[in-house]
Amino acid sequence: MKYVLDGTTNVLAEICGWLLLIVMGFITTDLISRALGTPIYGVSESAMFVMIAIVYLGLPYAEKTQTHVRVELVLDRLPTKAAAILDLLVYLLVAGTMILILYAVGLNAQNALASRQAIAGPTPLLIWPVKFVMVAALALYCLQILSTVFGMLRKIGEANPQEQKGQ
Repeated sequence: MKYVLDGTTNVLAEICGWLLLIVMGFITTDLISRALGTPIYGVSESAMFVMIAIVYLGLPYAEKTQTHVRVELVLDRLPTKAAAILDLLVYLLVAGTMILILYAVGLNAQNALASRQAIAGPTPLLIWPVKFVMVAALALYCLQILSTVFGMLRKIGEANPQEQKGQ
């Protein structure tokens, strides 16, 4: 399971890099078309949709590699075991929060699909596909968080027998 999760996360991180090139293309096209006096409808909105996808698809990789922003002021001052337990409690809170957010975003995506929510214009740009990308990415992010939690539980469980042997 972890192999599939990590592999999927790595592939999505790679896709994020390629999507950045697409955003650059959209923005360049938008700037050039505006400079020529003939803006192309939907280019900046499409760039925005792709940026949203990049942010959400990158979350699982940031969790997997632990490269997200963290403030460890308190953790650094605690004994190792206490820091590990506090870190686990914080991660459990994060997992619960992200599962609630996943549920809310999932409901929002379903509503967007049912109402065919779109950005108005000559050709309406449907919003629901981006929202379902967000749901899929958040689901993967939640799985990565749970993987981290299980890893922390294993480390805390392994630390206890070692401490008992030393006593």
